[in-house]
Amino acid sequence: MATNDQCYCRQNGGIHLILGPMFSGKTTELFRLSTRQNLAGKKVGIVKYARDTRYDENMASTHDCKKMEAIAAEKIADIYDQLLSYDVIGIDEGQFFSDIVDYAEILANRGKVVFIAALDGNFAREPFECISKLLAFAESACKLTAVCHNCGKPAPFTYRKIEDEQVSIHPNHFSL
Repeated sequence: MATNDQCYCRQNGGIHLILGPMFSGKTTELFRLSTRQNLAGKKVGIVKYARDTRYDENMASTHDCKKMEAIAAEKIADIYDQLLSYDVIGIDEGQFFSDIVDYAEILANRGKVVFIAALDGNFAREPFECISKLLAFAESACKLTAVCHNCGKPAPFTYRKIEDEQVSIHPNHFSL
């Protein structure tokens, strides 16, 4: 229990999760939140997973090809010192960073606002462990849905089908 002189909230920084299945608009929401922070005069840095080169090697991109300049990395540790120069850090494809839990917490405790867009589970509805752990540290979490291509209803889960086989994208076997 907190006494009157203890506070269990961060004074400045925080972790804010943007979760959902593939094609739910996670990166679009990350860009929207980052742009708002930039308009408020905050210095914003975007991080993308280095092996994700679908649209551009040095830009984070939405599926409809909206882009923002980004720092490409495979681990947050590799760019940690660089991230300290930002007020706000937006991390795309957070589920692929093996050290995301530790570094998101460190950055938030240093007063950084950290937005993380990530899949919350794979096609089998198995959670990504790092994202599940982040929920315990997050100030907020938003769950987005995609649109089912068959019936048009909200689709809260990833369904991936290639040549009649479902596949899971894992950071050690990343390819699209």
